Amino acid sequence: MPSPLLSYPNVGRQLPLHLLFIFILSLLLLIPKIFFDLVLEDRQLLQYSAVESITAAWSPDQAIAPPVLIFAGMRHSTNDEGKLVTENVPLYLLPDETAVQAELQGQERQRGIYHATLYSAEITLTGKFDLSRLREGLRDPAMSGIELISLSPLMAFPLREAAGIAEVHELIINGMAVKPQPGQPLYGDGRYDSFAAALPQSAYEDELSFSCRYTLRGSLNFALQMLGSNFKAEISGTALTPSFYGRFLPGKSSTAGPDFHASYSVTSLASGYAALYADSLPNKTDVSVSIQQERQHYGYIERLSKYALFFIALTFVTVLAFELALGTLVSLVQYAVTGGGIIVFYIVLLAFSEHCSFPIAYTVGALSLSIMTGLYMKAVFRSWKCGGAVLTIMLALYLILYAIVNAENYALLIGSCLLTVMLGVIMFLTRRLNQKTA
Repeated sequence: MPSPLLSYPNVGRQLPLHLLFIFILSLLLLIPKIFFDLVLEDRQLLQYSAVESITAAWSPDQAIAPPVLIFAGMRHSTNDEGKLVTENVPLYLLPDETAVQAELQGQERQRGIYHATLYSAEITLTGKFDLSRLREGLRDPAMSGIELISLSPLMAFPLREAAGIAEVHELIINGMAVKPQPGQPLYGDGRYDSFAAALPQSAYEDELSFSCRYTLRGSLNFALQMLGSNFKAEISGTALTPSFYGRFLPGKSSTAGPDFHASYSVTSLASGYAALYADSLPNKTDVSVSIQQERQHYGYIERLSKYALFFIALTFVTVLAFELALGTLVSLVQYAVTGGGIIVFYIVLLAFSEHCSFPIAYTVGALSLSIMTGLYMKAVFRSWKCGGAVLTIMLALYLILYAIVNAENYALLIGSCLLTVMLGVIMFLTRRLNQKTA
């Protein structure tokens, strides 16, 4: 049975040039796709600015750590000229035992169509210091040339942003209530603040116990540094959906609807913290709880846009198959209109995804553009059957594209399989281009 291509000699002669123009047109359609990417980037920046403006008025993401004792020390060293140089250095003694309870209460704030997740955290810190570890720490080779000046320490409570402190409810040291006061940066980069307490004279013993409870405002993320030898933490939240990161994951965690609870237990053998530090404390994120309930629509659309050329090629191969089956070449203008519809799909998807869920936005975009393309092809080929077939194929392509963007781990596998199928279709359709036409 003769091929439709051989049944239409003019089509056979024009087809090579026709295919070349289709290829060039596919590449030219990437130009409006670049403009779409710029629009998408602008919307992402707008979202970031809106979230930042909300959190700046409340408090940024917070990080806390157990209290440390700050002693006055002096370092003796020799400069390049061989002269003895002395300088004052702070010495930081870490607690021997620490228990942390953090109860986060979440709330949503909105600006325009964008929202940010805020929280109020009720922090309870309890534990003790073993002052004998101060003498042991000074004998460490890393502390060579450093001597202790005063045994009157200051107890400091590190946190990232002191402006987020709503209230210090209680601060008790060795059974005595102590009034908190503003602190100082405790880390080398100066990004951490603190509040502090001068210890009562009766507190200078070999062991110091402490208990502190305060309320802290924060947003987007809550972090915890596990300073100390034996560290235990309980983090719970209400009206929050967390994601756990950091050096340590919770030993136990549970989620019940909008509430969660996580437990940690870490020793210094695992955390790697020494008992005593000079100059500044090590800056590490041991526990990080992300509580920003972000919609991932921008990320999905960005991933979809990477398959724009692939999807354009699949659509054009579909139209080409109908051309050769019917022996009628479609105008390049009609190809351009069909390809432009794919770019419009991305714009429709972006616009709707900012106001409804991504699946609904994708369904609206895919259905509207598939129906429009099917009706357009019905007019081009003057056949309801062809229009319906194109509509069905377009819906199938959009469904496959949706599967690719959601199955991130299998996206390459699905895409490569589709590419192989598309190549096979092109090979089948162009297998007799070198034959003479009657």
